[in-house]
Amino acid sequence: MVTQNFKEIAEQFGTPLYIYETDRIKENLSVILKFLTYPKHKVYFATMCNNQPEILKIIKGLGLGIQVNSDHELNLAKEAGFNSSDISFTSTGISKELIKILIEENIETNLDSAEEVGKFCAAIKNKTFGIRVRIPKRIKVNPDKATNIFSDSHTGIEEKDFDKIKEIARKSDNKITGVHGYFASNVHDTKPFIEFGNFLTDAALEFTDLEYINFGSGFGVRYSKKDKDFDFEKVLQYYSSLLRKLSKSFKREIILKIEPGRSIMADAGTLLVKITNIKNLNSRKSEISVNAGFAELARPRIYNSYHEIENSEKTGKPERVYDIRGNTVLQNDFLGYDRTLEEVREGDYLVIKKVGAYGIVMASGFPGKKLPGQVLINKDKIGME
Repeated sequence: MVTQNFKEIAEQFGTPLYIYETDRIKENLSVILKFLTYPKHKVYFATMCNNQPEILKIIKGLGLGIQVNSDHELNLAKEAGFNSSDISFTSTGISKELIKILIEENIETNLDSAEEVGKFCAAIKNKTFGIRVRIPKRIKVNPDKATNIFSDSHTGIEEKDFDKIKEIARKSDNKITGVHGYFASNVHDTKPFIEFGNFLTDAALEFTDLEYINFGSGFGVRYSKKDKDFDFEKVLQYYSSLLRKLSKSFKREIILKIEPGRSIMADAGTLLVKITNIKNLNSRKSEISVNAGFAELARPRIYNSYHEIENSEKTGKPERVYDIRGNTVLQNDFLGYDRTLEEVREGDYLVIKKVGAYGIVMASGFPGKKLPGQVLINKDKIGME
């Protein structure tokens, strides 16, 4: 956590305020790299979790590639200084116009359907591309412990269409050189990752021109004490073992790619908010209103997700139970229920933790609010260019 005084930061920059820490980003990345033992690998930062320009510049400085999902994110990546060779594009419903841009700028692209493969191959010859594979339903993920689960989705190319897309590529002298997969977000159980890894490497054997496998991400973050830390060692070393076997099968080195976002950024960000009202509900519990809510942090309302909420400073006052609600007209705009905090007063500040991923990027300003400010702490320097 930041060592600076939250009250001083609030008085200088105002609230609600997103605060990011450069050192935490670096520490989180080091954990991932420690267990990625396969030598020929590449890590891409998933821009969708946080696309703020200063964050992207830090990511570039750490030597990562960048995963983008839209033409807007592609432009942000280029503005942050990423070269085409360090950008990977994966999305759905890619238009002919965007495919043309991706080809012209030589961006690595993973196509989502046979129809997209057809568009791509109609636009260019003697080019390479990757495909996003549909994940089979036999790979089970607990819906109560993950988000964006694939089970009812038609995203990705089915195994039954592999011959079809290989023929489309062959007729246009293009090559399928990559296989990409993604099955859910914020998954803590390692079992589905192992099953997913096995499936994706088996699928990759179908493509003789293979150069890389991209396992995406989905690595869980410990948002509450009930969550467990994600076992990066087990999953990433297993991926590494799969790539060693695959490379042996192809008689050449296949690149291992992953796309962490949340696991790099989540606990590198906090949201500093100010208490605007306190409503006594009963002898046991009160309701706090703060100057942020669904408009500034959407995850609690959209996913019923949990974020730790703390007093900005410890005073030694008696503890009390609080519900923390946003200051909008929405009746169910709550950031947390039944939280035990040291007794608070109107005007105090609270800290909402682990919001560096899917925080500001999901902030809408609805209904009728201004988006929160953002600052970056880099050692003793505080600011956001």
